[in-house]
Amino acid sequence: MKIANFAIAAVLTIGSVAIAQDVKVVDTDADGLISVEELLAAYEDEVNEDIFTASDTNADGVLDKAELASAREDGLIPSGEM
Repeated sequence: MKIANFAIAAVLTIGSVAIAQDVKVVDTDADGLISVEELLAAYEDEVNEDIFTASDTNADGVLDKAELASAREDGLIPSGEM
């Protein structure tokens, strides 16, 4: 059971680190959030303002790590390195 818990924790940590690294690449002003301008610049041919709006689930005008992860899981924003 301890090994299974450790494996789950490792997978979750690796996923969080990957998302955090992606946020750093897209988050050009390093405020921890992704603006529509930052997202469009990073994914100019793959994302538009409608996709950003759909991804911004709390409608605060920026994407946080959780919203980015959710949008990627839903296929709205491409995964992986840019």
